[in-house]
Amino acid sequence: RHVGHPVPATLPYDRLRMSAMSAAMSSQTPMNANNKQAPFGEMIPWGDPAWYRGYNSPYYRASHAKLRAQVRAFVDKEIMPFCNQWDEAKKLPMDLLKKCAKAGWLPAVVGAPWPKDFAPEHPDIPAAEWDQFHELILIDELARTGSGSVLWGISGGLSIGLPPVLHFGSTELKRRVAPACLSGEKIICLAITEPLAGSDVANLRCTAKLDETGENYIVNGEKKWITNGVFADYFTVACRTGGPGMGGISLLLVSKDMPGVNCKQMKCMGVWPSGTTYIEFENVPVPKENLIGKENMGFKYIMYNF
Repeated sequence: RHVGHPVPATLPYDRLRMSAMSAAMSSQTPMNANNKQAPFGEMIPWGDPAWYRGYNSPYYRASHAKLRAQVRAFVDKEIMPFCNQWDEAKKLPMDLLKKCAKAGWLPAVVGAPWPKDFAPEHPDIPAAEWDQFHELILIDELARTGSGSVLWGISGGLSIGLPPVLHFGSTELKRRVAPACLSGEKIICLAITEPLAGSDVANLRCTAKLDETGENYIVNGEKKWITNGVFADYFTVACRTGGPGMGGISLLLVSKDMPGVNCKQMKCMGVWPSGTTYIEFENVPVPKENLIGKENMGFKYIMYNF
């Protein structure tokens, strides 16, 4: 950028909606006419996905187009007009996740396959048909808000906090936690990063030691930069139950109502509604049944989740 050359307040997207090149390419014969979709959306060349602009694709079916239209309508009505308001309030409305669940797509946030044992099926798409491209459409359409904070507020905690429970938790733990999170009644987040351990997960310092009865882990330590933490009811917490390094880490499910849990929303430069949080655990008693998977196998679960 050169000094003295002002940047226009708005870019001339109207003239880009259908350039001569994109018009010529759209007239090409598709490789497979059965997979060709009708154009959808703003038709911004190389901004919208190719299949939105009418190009054929072997990956998208009628159910994908139906989901795209449904999520687009929901975002335009229930989310887009309020992003700035929620950003200034530094939180999302408490009923927003319930609305997402009622619309039928909140469980998709945790990825394919559809978690049919813990959530009702989408009203128009059978669980057996649900795939990763439905999930991709959901992310694309939510991202149209242009607000990372709102996107993270809706999916940032659920998408990474619940999967370890679904993949590695006991049947009892899944039944206790998953339905409420997938219906928007409860919020869950992932608590791994610490003040002294971000990408160096193997050397995190938060500890969990069995008490004298052997029935509870006593958790002590800190977590930082935890998305959705201040709003969350549950935390999937990485802590040290064994020796140093990656072989001594476990995952525990911690409830916010357990004594000794203290959350503070961090004053970040942005993404406020996502609830970036500093968490302190001080002698928090966590029942042994809340261990996710096996003891000291947490690093493997974390890598699988990432």
